Amino acid sequence: MKTIRKTVSLFFGMLLACFLCSACAFNQSYIQTKGAEKAEITGNYTVFLYGAHHYNDIATVAILAPTDGPYKFDIFATDWAYRSVKGVAGKDAVAMADKFVSWHSSFVRTQTSKILATSGEVIGYEIRPLYMLTTFGKEDVMYVDYLPKENKQIEVHIHLDHEVEKKLYGDVADKVRDRHK
Repeated sequence: MKTIRKTVSLFFGMLLACFLCSACAFNQSYIQTKGAEKAEITGNYTVFLYGAHHYNDIATVAILAPTDGPYKFDIFATDWAYRSVKGVAGKDAVAMADKFVSWHSSFVRTQTSKILATSGEVIGYEIRPLYMLTTFGKEDVMYVDYLPKENKQIEVHIHLDHEVEKKLYGDVADKVRDRHK
């Protein structure tokens, strides 16, 4: 009897694993990022500057979207959480982004990534800060998710890593998150 239960449990476990893997393999409708060099950022951009509102606001990122590109970026946040500057030349957009994300005392360096559409084409760039490992327990402290919507709209969600948020704000972070569910 125990052998049958183990076999059935193993079978259903493997079936579930296969289902989850196949669901991930067939659902490629998401936006990815991949490392980039700042020198490849040419043309004109709308620069979205998110964060940097108080002395320890480490969820700070700059997103560079081509001004005349087919994709439109929409930051999923209140209007005061970010600002945008249109028509900035590539070199100036990079300088603006670098200056914006490097203000924190624990800043170490920037990380530049290309934002790739589901087809693989570059639809923008992301410049984010990396921090001292000893300050927050990790260099990269946030998640930036790019969600494709209808009509080439990209919805951008930005939030701190849960462990970093808990380190900064303690149990208050959990209570606030639970309230917004």
